[in-house]
Amino acid sequence: MNLSFQDLYKKGLDIGEQQRRRQKDLLKQQKLRRQQEQDDSRPLQKTGKTQAKKKSRKRAGHQKGIPWRPQLSEWLRHKPEDLNEWLLVPCPTGKRCLVVASSGITKAYSKSGWMFMEMRSSLPGDWQLQKSQTVLDCVYVEDADTFYVLDAISFGQQNLQDCQASFRFYWLRARFEENDFAKIGEHNEKPFVLLDHHDFEDTSAVEQVLQKYPIFPENKPPLDGFLFYHKDSSYVCQVTPLVCWLFPFMMQDLLGLPVNSSYTSPEDYQSSQALHYMDEFDRKLAEQRKQFKEQKKAANVQESQHNTMEAEEEADSDEFASLKGVLDHQRRLELGEFDMDCAEPPTADVC
Repeated sequence: MNLSFQDLYKKGLDIGEQQRRRQKDLLKQQKLRRQQEQDDSRPLQKTGKTQAKKKSRKRAGHQKGIPWRPQLSEWLRHKPEDLNEWLLVPCPTGKRCLVVASSGITKAYSKSGWMFMEMRSSLPGDWQLQKSQTVLDCVYVEDADTFYVLDAISFGQQNLQDCQASFRFYWLRARFEENDFAKIGEHNEKPFVLLDHHDFEDTSAVEQVLQKYPIFPENKPPLDGFLFYHKDSSYVCQVTPLVCWLFPFMMQDLLGLPVNSSYTSPEDYQSSQALHYMDEFDRKLAEQRKQFKEQKKAANVQESQHNTMEAEEEADSDEFASLKGVLDHQRRLELGEFDMDCAEPPTADVC
């Protein structure tokens, strides 16, 4: 059934309102959890401490691989009433990943948890403070061979996961000002560049960023879009409505904020149907992922069949080689080519 533009627009508004409510509910839950953790950190009776430790160990025992995934965003489907409580982060085009420095080595993991790179870095947990651990949320840009840092789950001895986004960004900025993690050296094989975070309270600064083109020098890397972080949000290792996303060409239509004219929109985008574009984008992306999975599955089946055929051919080949060796050995015996007084007997393959 074909929906009219009005139906799609109303549907979008409904989803936007749902998102607004989920944001409020999640903020309330995170605030209560932080308060609970503060209460739990106060002196407790011995039994209370023991129970807490047991619960923690049990939870950790169910973890497989690395116990984190990147915090993923939703579309920003409405203009927040509390826009001043949000932070804007320009995001480069690249591969989203988590970088973990621990036990004297640094590893990069894809969104699904696969390790795709191992390196040395000057992050706490690798070259320095090896007993600590750093987990950074990054965008890896292959052309520049550079990690652009969005956020952090932990940094050295500081666990940041349940801290507010505003504090996490403040903490990261201070650490990056103290250490030049972008400089390649003996203990730092890849550059780590901290992305800028802009506060919507500073209207002029945000407007200046939106009018800047390119955001990154010489447009390397190119800008992918803008991430929106609520200042009070904790880091959640899943999709969350407290981190949202817009492409540059959507900023005017969703937030009423103009961007540099160099940020052009695709041909299938209509400014009056931004919400519909989001739905279509998600549908096409889901279809691409489905096709990719089917192709991968078919490739695995084909590879399995190919490996089976190779194994059978190799077995046949080995059997033929063994038989040929026996016949060849008999022929050479008949021709007197072997010295029958040799110290070592023929090998098992030819006997």
